[in-house]
Order: sequence, then C-alpha cells, then structure tokens
Amino acid sequence: MRSIFLVFALFVFSVAPMQAVAEESPPLHLNRAQSVINAFQVICQLELPKLDFKHIDLKATAMHMVLQIDESAPSAENTVTRSKAWIGTLTDGPFSLLLDEMSGANGRATSCAIVADVPDRDAFRAEAIRTMKLPRAPAPELRSDGSRSYFWDGALGPETTVLVRDFAPAGKPGVMLKLLLKVGPGI
Repeated sequence: MRSIFLVFALFVFSVAPMQAVAEESPPLHLNRAQSVINAFQVICQLELPKLDFKHIDLKATAMHMVLQIDESAPSAENTVTRSKAWIGTLTDGPFSLLLDEMSGANGRATSCAIVADVPDRDAFRAEAIRTMKLPRAPAPELRSDGSRSYFWDGALGPETTVLVRDFAPAGKPGVMLKLLLKVGPGI
C-alpha cells in the first residue's frame, strides 16, 4: 500500500509543475497555411492506412460541419460512386471537406480533400511539403480548367497519392490538399 502511495505522490509532484507551465504557455498560433494543413492531417491523413469513407463522414458530423452535397450513384464500369461535401470553420476562416469513394469489382478508391483560401498558394505548397515531409515538388501538371496540380505518388504509403492543386494560372484563389487511396479487389 505504501508503494502505491509513493508512486501516486511522485506522479502528482512531477506532473503538477508541468501542468502549471503548460497552462501558462500561450496557445499555439498557426498561420492560415498551417491551419489548413493541420485540418487535412487530422481529418484525412490520420485515417491511413484505411481512409474509411464512413469514419470520415462520422468525423465531419461530430465536428458539426454543414453538409452541402450527399450523392451516391452507379457509375462507369459497374462501379458505385459516393460523394459528400461539407463546409467547416477553422479559427482563421472557412474550409471545405470533400470526400469521394468509387467501388466496384476492381477495388475501391477513396479520396479526402480540404479546400480553402490561403493568402499565398506557393507558400502553402512549400509549407505542405515541409510539414508533411514530402519530396521536392514535381513539375506541375497544367490543366485546361486553369489549375495546376502537383502529385506525390506513394508519399504516404503504398497506393497513396497526395495532391496539391491551385488555380494560380487562372488567377483564382484557393488551394486543395487531397489524399487518394486505392485498394484492390478483395476489400
């Protein structure tokens, strides 16, 4: 009994000073790019290795995000596509969560994306590369819709793709940070 008391006393006396220091520390302040990347990591990236549509759906509901789109329909090659989109708010502004899943005989592909306005799209991409420890940025793919997309295949594990997309060439604001996971048949 005495040893339990000593362990408890040591715990209280060692944790109390750390707790006091933590309470005195100023809250962590993230800039807009870091805030958006943090939201992506918490909502999308923590779901690896599975990236489960239903679990992210439940997470968005628990975060009191406002559902904007909820669609499910058969699609090409005998597959089913589900899509949901929500609007949420970070301490520094709004963001959107986009969730898509296509499943069929060949497997399943699930994507989770955060979309938000940021002051500097190039600085956002650099911060995402640094924070997520991605390799150097590849050359962008320029699309006819005026977007430029940077892809990192396998960056977060097998069958994963990370995408940073913006519309800088078209002069439109905003960025998308997206995670795509492909799982073969037998899921």
